[in-house]
Amino acid sequence: MDLKQTCALLLSRQGLRPSGNSLWIRQLYQAIQWIKKQHFILYTSLGQKTWEMIVFLAQQETIEQVIVIPSKNLDDFEYQKRFSIEQFCLDLSYVHFQPVFSDDQKSLLYCRDQTIVSEADIILPISVRKKGHMADLISWKQQDNPETIINHFQVDYEKSRNSFAYHVNSENLSPEIYQCSSIYLIHWTRTSNHQWPTELLFNYYDAILNSNNYPRNALATLENILKRQIIKASSRHMPKKTPTVSFSELPPKQAINLMRWRSRYRQMSFEPYGIGIDKKYAQSIGIQEVHYYKQQRDKPDHILPWLCQSEGKYSDWRLEKEFRFFGDLDISHIPRNKLICFCLKNNEAKKIYAQYRVKAMAITK
Repeated sequence: MDLKQTCALLLSRQGLRPSGNSLWIRQLYQAIQWIKKQHFILYTSLGQKTWEMIVFLAQQETIEQVIVIPSKNLDDFEYQKRFSIEQFCLDLSYVHFQPVFSDDQKSLLYCRDQTIVSEADIILPISVRKKGHMADLISWKQQDNPETIINHFQVDYEKSRNSFAYHVNSENLSPEIYQCSSIYLIHWTRTSNHQWPTELLFNYYDAILNSNNYPRNALATLENILKRQIIKASSRHMPKKTPTVSFSELPPKQAINLMRWRSRYRQMSFEPYGIGIDKKYAQSIGIQEVHYYKQQRDKPDHILPWLCQSEGKYSDWRLEKEFRFFGDLDISHIPRNKLICFCLKNNEAKKIYAQYRVKAMAITK
C-alpha cells in the first residue's frame, strides 16, 4: 500500500430498512464521490448495513479500501475475508484486509471503530448520534488534531420512527378469500431485513441504492421466489438446525389472524404474501405434516426430528397447522394449475399473474 492519505466515513446505526431516498445514503454517496476525486484510501468494515454500504460503494467506484474485519481468531478472519471477496465481488487490486481480534463481540466492534478512527488521516462524519460512541471517538480524534475532521457531508442524526407492524382488517377480505378453503398448503413469506438467500450482498446494496423504497419487502420476496423458481429452506428455529421450507394448512382467512409483529426479531411472523400448492400434489412431492408434542418426553421417536414441533409454552404452535419440506423446494416442475399466489391487494395479484402466469388472489377487496 502506498503513502496516500487515508480516510474514514463515520455513521451511527441507521434505520432497519433503508433505500436510496434515505438521507444518510444520499450523503454517503456524495462523500464517496469526493473521496474518489481526492484519491484517498478508504477504511471500511463488515457486519452492519452502514459499514457494508461503504464497502459496496468503494467497490462500485473503484476506490482503494482497507476492510477492517472484526474477528474472533485468525480462522474467523480468513473466513470473513473469503466471504467478503465473494459477496461484494471485490477487485483485489483495490482491496486490503486488516483484522481486529477479540473474544468479546461488544468490545470487538468498539475496537474495530476505534482502530479505524485512530489510523485514518481524515474523518468524515455523515450521520452520527449525539453522545454515542462514534461521537466520542470523533471528539477524541479532534482533540489530537481538529483539522482531521471534515464536516462537509454531515447531517443531523435522525432516529428511525418507522413502524413496520401492521395487521390485515378481517372485515375487508375479498369474496374470493372468504370462499378459499384449505385445499392448499401455503408458504407465507415476509419482508427480509437482510439480503435474500439467493443473492449476493453486492446486489442487495445495489438494490437499496437504486430504490425509492426498501426493495426487499414481502411482495418483492414472493416475486423473487417466482423468478428463481425455488423456495429456499431455512434452519432458523428448526430442530437440530435442519433446513426446511414451512407451509400452513390454514386457509388465508384464518392465517391472517397469526400475522403479528414480532418485536424480538424486528419483523412480522409472516405477511399476506404467499405461494400455495394443491394439498394432495404437495404431499405427493414430500411435503409432510408436522407432529406436535407437549413435552420433550412425549416426542415421538419414530418421527424424523425436523417433522416434530413442541406445542409451545407461550404460543400454541398447533394453530399454524404446519407442514414442512426437507431442503430447498424447486417449484419449476410443479404444474401451474397446482399453484396459487396470495397478495394483499388486487393490483399486486394482477401483476403476479401477468408476469408469471400463476393464478393469484387478492386477500383484501
